[in-house]
Amino acid sequence: MINKYKLADYPQIKIVLNHDLFLSLECFRHHAKISCLQHTLEVAELTFKITRRLGLDYVSATRGALLHDFYLYDWHKDSPGLHGFKHPAIALRNAKQVFDLNPVEENAILRHMWPLTPLPPRYPESVIVSLADKTVSIRDYGYIFLKHPAFSMS
Repeated sequence: MINKYKLADYPQIKIVLNHDLFLSLECFRHHAKISCLQHTLEVAELTFKITRRLGLDYVSATRGALLHDFYLYDWHKDSPGLHGFKHPAIALRNAKQVFDLNPVEENAILRHMWPLTPLPPRYPESVIVSLADKTVSIRDYGYIFLKHPAFSMS
């Protein structure tokens, strides 16, 4: 699990981490048995590590990662349909209603599902968020595949 307190050392990140609506992501199942909160925290931690190491705007990238799935519904039950295509715009709309966002943060949220969404990420930070999301998503589902008989070592 994420070292949330390291990220909370940054005031602009802490604003998101401590917000009640952000914390409500714990109530929504995301991938397999993973909550949306746990998923976004893991995406944010990976994004933070990579963008900081690369000398990019790691605060904006991390905020974008924290808010990339800020759609506030259980997509397994309450999706407006075509969730994979639609939720980035919904997450961005919700995030803009609650937080002041800069262009990097907005782009990271809106373009994180590329190539499902037609336009690629515009900023390097947005690319990292998209790749971190895919990496964590694979990890979220990984244990299911590893239990499949095709992966058995016997």
